[in-house]
Amino acid sequence: MAAKRGGGRIKTVVYLDVLLLTNFLTAYLLLLAAGALSGQRAPFARMLAGSALAALSALILFAPEQPYPVQVAYKAATALGITAAAFGWRSRRRLVTAACWYAALNIALAGAVLLVILRTGTRVADTANLTVYLRVSPLLLLVLSGACCAAVELGLRLFTRREAPTKTAGLELELCGQPVRLRAALDTGCHLRDPVTCLPVLVVSYPDAKARLPDAVNTFLDQWFAGATRADPPPGTRLRLVPCGTAAEKSLLPGFAVQGIGLITENGVLGLGRSAVVFAPRSFGSTAYEALYGNDFM
Repeated sequence: MAAKRGGGRIKTVVYLDVLLLTNFLTAYLLLLAAGALSGQRAPFARMLAGSALAALSALILFAPEQPYPVQVAYKAATALGITAAAFGWRSRRRLVTAACWYAALNIALAGAVLLVILRTGTRVADTANLTVYLRVSPLLLLVLSGACCAAVELGLRLFTRREAPTKTAGLELELCGQPVRLRAALDTGCHLRDPVTCLPVLVVSYPDAKARLPDAVNTFLDQWFAGATRADPPPGTRLRLVPCGTAAEKSLLPGFAVQGIGLITENGVLGLGRSAVVFAPRSFGSTAYEALYGNDFM
């Protein structure tokens, strides 16, 4: 394919297969970096879909010149579409964050390539509809994209602040008439609430806390996590189902309403009022605590 500039005096030959492949691989590397910066990891198949959409979006270079508002709208829509294809669209905030990082990395890459062009004296590029065709080797573009991705990964490893050791708190509650004592750690990202009372809840790892729970509760949770979601809850308990969303999936966590959760202190047990406790099917990966609470829990 050929794009003419300057009234036909300058002719730029663009090989469509090279253009699509280069944009596909470049987008894949930039999506990896955008995912790392926004705290998301996309499955391989979704990364391929996002990269393919990014490659196809470059074909706007050959379209007739559009009004400026249309060009801006196209760029914003494709950035959102590409990141949505890669990381999903369940959380609007996370989608916009990934799209902004992806756009910023594209701008940074274009700046790096233009710097190379100015250093080498190469004639600048063709542009159309806010899309730039840089007259550089595709290999150079891929090397710079990989360097951009590697710089992001290195920066995150070097400059991410190390968290202080987790401070745990002892909590006491009653289930099926039996007192249960758990160790809980603060998780600033925990914002789950009881849909009935709208109060913050305590999230307990069922595998980690199983040995401390009453037998009736263990029997019910074993059935629930095995797929028997219609099993009857233990006598004397009030079942709560709390929606939980993560970057990977959305689910309903089973739990129970409790009349009061107590904070174990040196001077005794301090009542924190009524709330609910819900159970996660996976271990938190620590032997120091079995439960998590958010900033607004205590």
